[in-house]
Formats: sequence, C-alpha cells, structure tokens
Amino acid sequence: MRRTKGRPKSFDEQEVLGLAMDYFWKHGYENSSLDDVLKAMGISKGSFYHVFGSKEELFSKCLELYRKRQLDYLQSLKKEIGAKATMLKLVEMTLDELKTTGRLTGCLLMNSGKECYGRYEDLSRQIKEEYLTMQNFFADALQEDIDNGTLNTSLSAKELSTRFMNTLNGLVLSVQAGATDEMVESIVKQLKEMVE
Repeated sequence: MRRTKGRPKSFDEQEVLGLAMDYFWKHGYENSSLDDVLKAMGISKGSFYHVFGSKEELFSKCLELYRKRQLDYLQSLKKEIGAKATMLKLVEMTLDELKTTGRLTGCLLMNSGKECYGRYEDLSRQIKEEYLTMQNFFADALQEDIDNGTLNTSLSAKELSTRFMNTLNGLVLSVQAGATDEMVESIVKQLKEMVE
C-alpha cells in the first residue's frame, strides 16, 4: 500500500484497527458504511485514506489482526492446557457466550466468508488463506496429542481438525438459525466426543 506524504498520524494504528475489526465483526462488511466505521475508529476521512487507503484494505487488515489475535490466544492456551483442552475450551466459551448474551457472534472469518465469497476476489482469497492457517494450527496441535498418545483417533489430525472446525461453526450457524436446546446439546456432544 502506498502512503502519501502528509501530516503524521495522531492515533495508534493497531488500536483503531482493533476498533474497526470489532465494528465489522458486529455489523459485517456490507452493512458497515465507511462513515460508521470511521466514527467507531474515531478518526477523520483524511487520516483514514492516508493510512488505510480504502474500506477493502482496512477490512483486509482487520482480518489479519483477527487471525493473529486468535492464533496468539490459541497458542498460549495450548501451551498452558494442551490441544484437546484448548478445543474443549472453545466449545465452553461458545456456550458461555450463548448463555450470557442469548446469541453467538461467530468467527469473523466464517462470517466474512459467507458475506464476501465470490463477491470480492481479494478478500475471498484472503479469508480462505486465513481459515486454512487456523485449520493448520488445530491439525498440528492435534498431531502432537496423537504422537504423544494423549489422543486416540482413527482419523488423521487434519481430518479431525476439519470436522471439529466445521462442527463448531455449524453450532454457531444452527444457533443463529434458531436451533432448539436439544439440537445445541447434540452438536456439543459431537464436538466433545471428537477430542475426548
């Protein structure tokens, strides 16, 4: 991205990027007008164009930030409690959000994939790459558990990672579509059985 000469920025780029990410996560890419995003970020249009260039470039940076934050958190958690416990913790956090708020926000990458796939070529490609990075993290973590004998499965680590991620995201979509408590319990049971 080219930056033009001008006044030095008077804000913390990572901080305002986090604010933009949260706004996009809550409202989606299409439903977020540039004016509303700028209001959430607390910066002017001039500063925005100088630093971020366009709404699509900003959203791309938000996706990178989301993936980085998620991976940092998951790596820290895995180091502390192990791969299986980390995956079960994700299920627990999802259920806690549902109990606390009555809804599920879902994964920014999955939400964005539903919204952007096939409509924005660069964003579609990036979302796919970011999602694969997350899948590879889980596959590598599960492989460690398989290798050290703490996880016994007939599936490869990659297959198990794919099934777990798809089922967890399916849980979110099911809740967003009005799934009953019994349906939620059934999906949660499937998730736990995969890694226990």
